[in-house]
Amino acid sequence: MKTNIFQSPPTLENERIKLIPLEAHHSAALLEVNDPEIWRFMLTEITTFEQMEQWVTAAIRLRDQQTAIPFAVVLKEQNKIIGSTRLFEINFTQKSCELGSTWYSKDHQRSFVNSNCKNLILRYCFETLGMMRVQIKTDERNLRSQKAIERIGAVKEGVLRKERILSGGYVRNAVVYSIIDEEWPTIKEGFALRDSNY
Repeated sequence: MKTNIFQSPPTLENERIKLIPLEAHHSAALLEVNDPEIWRFMLTEITTFEQMEQWVTAAIRLRDQQTAIPFAVVLKEQNKIIGSTRLFEINFTQKSCELGSTWYSKDHQRSFVNSNCKNLILRYCFETLGMMRVQIKTDERNLRSQKAIERIGAVKEGVLRKERILSGGYVRNAVVYSIIDEEWPTIKEGFALRDSNY
């Protein structure tokens, strides 16, 4: 098992974006770019520093348990943290994982940021970790997220009914997408084409 990726998590980067291992001291920078609207379809809601600290601590705990790799998203041009994303449910036996808990500052939504981040992480999953399957889930109500996932070429597999209770008590249905290893070369080409147009 590749336990070293949890003990020494990777930094993934290209010319514009750097994904660095999430650490406790990133809480303040994340709060600076936070907006309550970001959490509308997320599992929890964050408006205070204490809540952000708890969210970051919980993410790091999953890394310590060797099931997740959380990242802070850094915009290299400004050397500024603008969000977070993570790999979780990492299973080396089944060669599968999930990509999610992704959010960006409102200024960087619908920009090159999401495409760049997804490209970096998926390349890491398929070309370094040797994954067969990467899963992505989103709230059934979050049509913007579904369109973004579909744009990168992920295949919609269906809806998990009553998949989770959100922090406010709402019982959500989750739409499930996946990318499998045979599809990665085509999706990788799509990223290269999209990124060249930004």
